[in-house]
Amino acid sequence: MSGLAITPRSAADDDELFRLYRTVFGEALAESSRRRWRWQYLDNPATAPAGPEIWVARDEGALLGQYASMPVQLRWGDREVRSSWGMDVFLSPSARGRGVGARLFTAWSDHVEVALGLGLTASSYGLFRKLRYTDVGPVSFYYRILDARAVAGRRLGPKWARVPGRLLDFGWRLRHPERAREADVVLAPVARFDARYDALWDRAGASYAMCVRRDAAYLNWKYVECPHRRYDIVEAARGGTLAGFAVSRHEEHRGLRLGWIVDLFAHADDHAVRDALIGHLLEGFRRAGVARAQAFSMNAAGGADLARRGFRRGRSPMQFCVRSRVPSDGVFAATGRWHVMFGDSDMDR
Repeated sequence: MSGLAITPRSAADDDELFRLYRTVFGEALAESSRRRWRWQYLDNPATAPAGPEIWVARDEGALLGQYASMPVQLRWGDREVRSSWGMDVFLSPSARGRGVGARLFTAWSDHVEVALGLGLTASSYGLFRKLRYTDVGPVSFYYRILDARAVAGRRLGPKWARVPGRLLDFGWRLRHPERAREADVVLAPVARFDARYDALWDRAGASYAMCVRRDAAYLNWKYVECPHRRYDIVEAARGGTLAGFAVSRHEEHRGLRLGWIVDLFAHADDHAVRDALIGHLLEGFRRAGVARAQAFSMNAAGGADLARRGFRRGRSPMQFCVRSRVPSDGVFAATGRWHVMFGDSDMDR
């Protein structure tokens, strides 16, 4: 591959990249990717005027693959840095095993101050480790059973699940009784994020050692304008001042209704606000017939709040690797103060 070149994607590459995508992943995935492409890469408020942060590999003019990323502003220790989540990587069959993937990964991570790889496949995880990224995962997975009969029915069949399901539901309610939220925390639905969320980020963002900047522009793009998901959003206020928010959705999955806590944000020390938001989400999940509530969360305080609301930890498949090219004094030693959830990167696409 004496003619191998890694270059930023240009608009002229689009048709050829989608043809290769169809070859690698099939027609259905290629079409769904194309439908969300503009939102995912062009509408992102962190995308630079030069265009999406996508790198392509060519050998003597022949397209071999791409690496695409999602740029974000990242709280990193005591500063904000230019960062991005690594996302869509694919190679033509002829390029595999020839070091092309490593060259694409390096071109991406050399372009940003902190490179973030989340939810990695086995091959990507191995390559991140080989390239000396720091392994900080997996991001913890939490779940709470809301309807034991439905969960048991999926495994045993409806006929055999009634009695054990009722017993499990009764035991769960005894062990994790619902608590009233603090009276000074007021909750309200959100249709669109406004300037108050910029102020919330300015107040609460610095309480984390690592967290993607959650300002109004980012949140509207991520959760309000997303073309392939519909989210429920609720905010929490104390004394008339915005103090936090939560993003959720629910879906049918293999005969079971799942409720996802996609994002949950407040000052790291504000357990009362997070508790009120989690309790509100659980109430909404029950009304929607959700059998199991789920969340990915990398934050010690947030994990403790989920546990107090009856969530248990399960096995997590969400590997997380990071490479920093800026001073990182104490950041990697403080992963308990990192804030990463299912809504980060493109995990919920």
